[in-house]
Amino acid sequence: MKLKLYIIALLALSVISCTREPLPELDYKEGKLVTISATIPPETRVAYNDTTLKLSWQIGDTLLLAGYDDTTYIGRKKFGWTGTGCTFSGEEVPGATTYKAYYPGNVITLDNDGNVQLPDNFWDQRQNGDSTTAHLRNKLLLFDEEAHSITQIFNLALKSSIIKLDLSSVPKEVGKLHQLVYTVETAWGVFESVSLDVTNVTFSLAKHSLLAFLAFDPVEMKINAGRKVMVTLSGKKLYQWSKPVTDGKEYAAGHRYTGTVSSGWKEMINPLSFVAKYNVNPAGTGFVGDSTSCTGSGYFNWEQANAISVPGYHLPSRKEWRSIVPEAYGYVFFKTTVDKNNITEYVTVRNQNITMTCDYRNVGTETNPAPSYALRYKGTDMLSAWKYEYLNYNTNNCHLKVTCRNVVPSVTIGDIANAEYWTTNTKNDVVRYFPASGWMSSGSTNIVGTGGNFWSSTKYIHQTYDHLYYCMYFSPTVVQFHRDDQLLEYSVRLFVNTD
Repeated sequence: MKLKLYIIALLALSVISCTREPLPELDYKEGKLVTISATIPPETRVAYNDTTLKLSWQIGDTLLLAGYDDTTYIGRKKFGWTGTGCTFSGEEVPGATTYKAYYPGNVITLDNDGNVQLPDNFWDQRQNGDSTTAHLRNKLLLFDEEAHSITQIFNLALKSSIIKLDLSSVPKEVGKLHQLVYTVETAWGVFESVSLDVTNVTFSLAKHSLLAFLAFDPVEMKINAGRKVMVTLSGKKLYQWSKPVTDGKEYAAGHRYTGTVSSGWKEMINPLSFVAKYNVNPAGTGFVGDSTSCTGSGYFNWEQANAISVPGYHLPSRKEWRSIVPEAYGYVFFKTTVDKNNITEYVTVRNQNITMTCDYRNVGTETNPAPSYALRYKGTDMLSAWKYEYLNYNTNNCHLKVTCRNVVPSVTIGDIANAEYWTTNTKNDVVRYFPASGWMSSGSTNIVGTGGNFWSSTKYIHQTYDHLYYCMYFSPTVVQFHRDDQLLEYSVRLFVNTD
């Protein structure tokens, strides 16, 4: 990706002598109401225009003034643009002799020492349509951190930067675009991202390009030499472009950059998408029509399961089951605390053998069960967030729910192991339900409504136990693998053929 530097000319604001209105002092140590005048040169603006590389004040713009008594921070007040000329009005901070100024004052807060605090989602942005910049308005940080009298000039310097992403040859399969994520590798295996929700953009044969604008913190978005930069597009399908930056890249505050992507888009694969949506029916000829009902599925011994022939599907191997569920005991629990990182696993996806590492988290207890979370496929192009839920114990629709979401490398297991994380950006989630259909032996069913067993095609190789085969198993407490007798009758879940 070429990075072209454009310097925004004269990105500084001047806020000069305030004029005090003859208003009475307010009670309860409130500050005096004042109006301050701000002279803004024509080339120095606040709302971004990419054609002229200029900014301009808008109705609702607010400055946050931090008041100091000598060097001690004592309070803050907001000054709003009046909408005419170059005037802002607000209250003085009682007792303040000097001030610092910050924009956007309606978003920034200060701690007890006067240090700037930004919301966790500050850099999340939303662009409406192609080549629009209105969303940058409250993402441009302007600070004057030289404390001085309120009657003196405030020279605000731009602390953030802007990147214009000029994207073309976008695959039509992306369809209606929901989100764009710009990611840089700041050090080996360490990533930072800025996300841009996008509305009113749909890719097709006729529409395959996009101009997207993101504001970002140049201090955080530093690309280490030889590390990657990525652009991820989330629509009907997910696509990603990535490329190493040989010499690295340091962004500077107050600059506008252009990144151009014209080829190299690659679809992001969700491993859970290769699992059939339903169990096999009792006849072994197709699928049931209900994803969570504990009754209605077929029961098959291993030989019968291995002989099922449904066009386009096959009985998954042990390593294919591992692609969606860890084999070992101790990782996916519902009633036990789990905190395990960098677990190496060997799986098969689309006939490809893959080595990956995974992180697992759970905070459930015996009396307060909870979902289990995982960050899986670390070190691969299928990096994904996983959520395992055991639902509706001892009912006819008791089931294991598995949700998988492709993620960018800046996402951590700490992000994933948070219920709120799963309430947004759900459009590309893949979900599969595994009913607690139990198992059958000698014509009698067992643990229906509480657990489930699903055959794999893989035999357990052992000199003594040559009649055992691997199966995926879940209960109210755990998800793992078993090695069971081939004569037992279990449910069957097929995987999609990818030849």
